[in-house]
Amino acid sequence: MKKSLRRAALTLPGIIAAGLLGAGGTAPAQADPIQPLSCNHGHTNKDSGEGRAKQRMRYRTGPHTSCSAYGWVDGGTLIYYHCYTRGEDINGTDSWTWGRIAGTQKQGWFSDYYLSDGGALTPC
Repeated sequence: MKKSLRRAALTLPGIIAAGLLGAGGTAPAQADPIQPLSCNHGHTNKDSGEGRAKQRMRYRTGPHTSCSAYGWVDGGTLIYYHCYTRGEDINGTDSWTWGRIAGTQKQGWFSDYYLSDGGALTPC
């Protein structure tokens, strides 16, 4: 199952509950405010997943292409996942995974668009 469908299944009960509360005469909860672009996004090692880069890609200091790049990984490189967050949309995918390049201590943000299985499943 694609990661976006798995995430949707995990959040659907909360969405339904929020909708029912709104229909019951109370004001629906306000959406989270939009966060400004930040290259200092928090992360933790909460996920035990792994995947591979689909193609040569940069890994960055934050979940946006405007953030500095730490370097490049080649297609097929194994990445150990730690967690994900929402960031800049890359070709319809706005989730980014914080991960570590296998066999190194190099870590950074990887756009889930470029990861073989869509990246981490655990939010940061």
